[in-house]
Amino acid sequence: MRMTIGMSCALILGALSLATGTGLMGVSVSGSEGGGDAHRDRVHDAGALDESEWKEFVELVCLDCHQGPNSKGGLDLGAALLDPTAHGGDWERAYIAVQGRFMPPATGTLGAGLDEDERREWTEGLIDFLGADGQDPGAPTIRRLTRSQLKGVLLDLLGLQVDVDRFLPRDASGYGFDTTGDTLFVSPYYFEVWFELVEAVLEGVRSDRRAAARVFDPSRSTREQLVGLVGRAFRRPATEEEMAARLAIIEGETELGRDAESAFLEAVRATLLSPSFFFRTESGTDETQKHSPVDGHTLASRLSFFLWGTLPDEELRAHAAVGDIHDAGVLESEVLRMLADPRAAWLARDFAMQWLGASELVDVTPDVRRFRAFNEGLRRAMEAEVLAFFGDLVRHDRSLLECLDSDHAFLNGRLAKHYGIAGVEGHKVRRVPVGDRRRGGVLGMGAVLTVTSEPLRTSPVKRGQWVLDRLLRSPSPPPPPGAGVLPEDDQQEDGLSLRERLIQHRADPTCASCHARMDPLGFALEGLDGIGRIREVAEGAEPVDDHAVLEDGRGLEGVVGLKGALLAEPERFVRAFAEHLFVYAIGRPPGLSDHRVLDGIVRNAAENGYRLSSVVLGIVRTPAFQRRRAPQAPGTLGTSQAPEPR
Repeated sequence: MRMTIGMSCALILGALSLATGTGLMGVSVSGSEGGGDAHRDRVHDAGALDESEWKEFVELVCLDCHQGPNSKGGLDLGAALLDPTAHGGDWERAYIAVQGRFMPPATGTLGAGLDEDERREWTEGLIDFLGADGQDPGAPTIRRLTRSQLKGVLLDLLGLQVDVDRFLPRDASGYGFDTTGDTLFVSPYYFEVWFELVEAVLEGVRSDRRAAARVFDPSRSTREQLVGLVGRAFRRPATEEEMAARLAIIEGETELGRDAESAFLEAVRATLLSPSFFFRTESGTDETQKHSPVDGHTLASRLSFFLWGTLPDEELRAHAAVGDIHDAGVLESEVLRMLADPRAAWLARDFAMQWLGASELVDVTPDVRRFRAFNEGLRRAMEAEVLAFFGDLVRHDRSLLECLDSDHAFLNGRLAKHYGIAGVEGHKVRRVPVGDRRRGGVLGMGAVLTVTSEPLRTSPVKRGQWVLDRLLRSPSPPPPPGAGVLPEDDQQEDGLSLRERLIQHRADPTCASCHARMDPLGFALEGLDGIGRIREVAEGAEPVDDHAVLEDGRGLEGVVGLKGALLAEPERFVRAFAEHLFVYAIGRPPGLSDHRVLDGIVRNAAENGYRLSSVVLGIVRTPAFQRRRAPQAPGTLGTSQAPEPR
């Protein structure tokens, strides 16, 4: 399908504008009238726009607004045309705007925006134009172990429970996760506290006889034990140089009169202080090529940290050593084995808690004067609900759509009482059928509703942004300077309700576009209070109004209506979930070269009932997961650069 110049003009101007566009699900094109249909009548088949067509319509219809230092939205497409590779971020913004259904706006030349075929043709045409074929694995980033991963690794390696949090600062988050390479830097202070942690680990081994016996067995060869320990610690076979250095340490300690165990622990110290332990160093199979498959040990390590948050087990190491781990059948079998293993509960503890924002619950304290029911016991029960729900999803390979709506929740007596659900007693969290559709799925979880509230009230803005970011992966930009803030308490002397106050706030044009997207989604959740209880009356004693109208005019009635709107387009949610999982597993956000691959993952998941394993397998099969770009290779393909046009 080829677009007319008029259609192309409206599309590209919309896509490359900073203004935000359509509502929750994007613009509905059914029953459109006027200009949009007229443009579509002039569309004829021919495939995606080729390079000359792309440049022509950008030059003809876009450069008046998007060229030079005063370019609209800060997007200088004149410069981008001259050097597309250096301006990959601009193309990335354009892609996100169209693929995310923000652009073109319903009020533009197209009237009702794009239908799905047109949107797909545009985004795929852009990818073709830039030559982003999905095979480039992206720029290599050396990541260190996260604090959570270190706990699992030290337990696996030494059999020791270590309070890592007492020594190391909390890991920073990037793009929603603490596994992002750009945030896993190491400061001089971090090295200092890492040395202190290693000293505490060694002291723990010395004082724990079971751990000491696991680390050092006097009946076995020192070299044999060291080879095994160093190989596991480094997630690859130790080199002769590494072994020689550690054996020299043992020999030196022995000559000084140290006993065999103490001498061996000095070699353990050197191993724990090595960059090969602390950092996830990786290798390709052919570093002379621009990019190549990672070696077997690197792939095994990527799998284990992704799904278990710790070291590869014996079976993974065996496949890595034999060299068949890249075989498609072996890889799929291993992924399914790992997902069925209890260690896959890691995905609930680490990925799901960060994805849903529930990891932030530890830092949230609702005002006890307003929310007297909140205490530490309730906080722990809310966290346990998230862990149990997603853990069950992983363990039984359920449909991801249960995240949006389910006929059950995971509750103990404390949380069931809080939710007003009878018949649940005791501290143990278990699966409980729920008949009220305001419960079930992540939108009814107390943890989610509490972290998206203010201490004294709910926050439609926070909740709307949460839906856009976590469930649709299309967050609004940060507020502009001087945007103002809403009162901490919605019970003010002027008597305005929170909804009325937000309507006033949206009167400012600089605030209107983003709030028009966020606020309706948050209003739909107003029937759930600041700590997740169903309510009929708001904090100010006025009846709760959880009706919402999206930008395209569709009305929603409460959380049930919001669930229905999300479920009406399941691929949109699953695409967003796949992107979040990609960021978590790969350590960077998807670039242009990854989007077509992600689209394929979602199509395959749809054919398999949107089961979790389909998306996990899809991520593992991506070039970004299985391949590695050589460090010396020129150019990058991430969020800031794009490949050279063909």
